[in-house]
Amino acid sequence: MNSLYQKVIEYIDRQKTDLVDFLSKLIGFPSVNPGMPGQGKELELQQWLSEKLRQFGFDEVDCWSADPKIERPNIVATIKGSGGGKSLILNGHCDVVPVNEKELEKWDTDPWSATIKNGRLFGRGASDMKGGLTAMIWAAKAIIDNEIDLKGDLFVESVVGEESGEGETVGTNSTLQRGYKAPFAIIGEPTSCEIKVRTPGVFFFELEIQGKETHICNRNQVIFPQKHGVSSGSKIGVDAITSSIQFMQLFQKIELQWNQRWQDELLPEEEGVGSFTIGPCFIEGGTYGAAVVPGSCRIVYNVRYPWWLKDEDLWQELKRYVDALASTDDWFRKNPPKFKVPVIRRWQPMIETPVDHPGARTLAAAFEKLTGNKARFSSFKGLTDATFLTRGGVPTVLFGPGSHDCGIHGPNEYISIDELILCAKIYAVMILDWCR
Repeated sequence: MNSLYQKVIEYIDRQKTDLVDFLSKLIGFPSVNPGMPGQGKELELQQWLSEKLRQFGFDEVDCWSADPKIERPNIVATIKGSGGGKSLILNGHCDVVPVNEKELEKWDTDPWSATIKNGRLFGRGASDMKGGLTAMIWAAKAIIDNEIDLKGDLFVESVVGEESGEGETVGTNSTLQRGYKAPFAIIGEPTSCEIKVRTPGVFFFELEIQGKETHICNRNQVIFPQKHGVSSGSKIGVDAITSSIQFMQLFQKIELQWNQRWQDELLPEEEGVGSFTIGPCFIEGGTYGAAVVPGSCRIVYNVRYPWWLKDEDLWQELKRYVDALASTDDWFRKNPPKFKVPVIRRWQPMIETPVDHPGARTLAAAFEKLTGNKARFSSFKGLTDATFLTRGGVPTVLFGPGSHDCGIHGPNEYISIDELILCAKIYAVMILDWCR
């Protein structure tokens, strides 16, 4: 390893305490995004961070808001290259999911005050993804403080709205619209130091079942055949909640078929089989009171599908199955379920970045220099802003410290400090190899 590599690596080792303290400070800002558009609370953190980046000596620190209230700023800090080299984007989101009261009871530490135990740093956002953001910033700081000249520009981005899918509007896509583009980008999502070149797509649909209300004392006539002359079935009422079960079972069957139909050869074994899911995430039913056969039931589903498919095709397939099942029922032939799609959110897959892309190969080489191991390319199970970067013309991979097994979106989220430091070094070597 040449002296320039050694210089930045030794610098990051010497800065380990300051790097961890910086991450701890980020965790102390509750930059909560509850997952619904327009509700992120990233302002205080981003204001503090933009000032820190100016103090660190970046050539430019651009801070602007694209949201209607001008309260959720993005940051792009730039190290300007001299020209003739390749530029690089290091992107991370600063928003984190909330910690509600029920979840808080399950935390062993204060989620908003970083705690270090047994080589791990605990706190909300430690892995998702203030850890990756910190490692990227410190990699750039190693370049600045060691007075290393780059030919290509380096853009370090802290963006808002990722947890609510607002990267397409007020977050990452806003950086593209502002002119920050490069031939390659890395998003520091928690990947256990694997290079992720694919993400799934997600959409939500809603199924509304229409029933027929009647007094609960008539339930026996609703569900059991009666002797001649006594009304029964839908002439009396229809239990919408019970009737919805057959459609829920239908979606379970389709889910199984899809996972037998499609396979992703890059999905790591340790992340499990059956990654293309049709999951119920919300259900409500009943009409009023406690003495009524329920006349309505509404179910919302989350559908996670492979990157090579079009979501519209899946909508049509699901609708055909629902219509087919409804056609077998006397009541639903006349009162078919209402199938609505998309609802809540539609998040398309990223455009796959080939494993032999020069940026991906350069990152793999940086990993191999630091670890002595061969880099692993794989698929990512989660949703990320890579969707918006790749669809905006910037080839992108995901690579960062932490993993989905580190308490992300749940209690006791943590990050390995050793992995955090390793990633900062890998990013620094990547910058040297790509931008010089």
